[in-house]
Amino acid sequence: MTAGQLQLARSGRLVLPKVMRADSFIERARGLLGRPSPTEGEGMLFPGCRSIHTIGMRYDIDLVFLDRQGGVVGLHPALKPYRLILCRKAAAALEIACGEIEHFGLRLGDQLLWQQQ
Repeated sequence: MTAGQLQLARSGRLVLPKVMRADSFIERARGLLGRPSPTEGEGMLFPGCRSIHTIGMRYDIDLVFLDRQGGVVGLHPALKPYRLILCRKAAAALEIACGEIEHFGLRLGDQLLWQQQ
């Protein structure tokens, strides 16, 4: 799993300093399942992903879908366990702590820039 951070392009503000990038099949299959809820500033990025399920999760998450350039094309705050969400425009999905979408003021059209650590 690759570590990195995401920065909000419109302000240059570092919004997520601790993002894990799930690149392998096993990492993508597991995701956040069986892990503690992400805390403020943490998340998991799934490149090449346009759908996410929360089957088996024990906590709510915020879900952000991104296009190939890191543009926000879908926002799903407080996503409950046992849900399935699809975004046809997405090229990646980002799972973050519940409340982070509102906390950082993320909105459709924002661009998030990935920086590998």
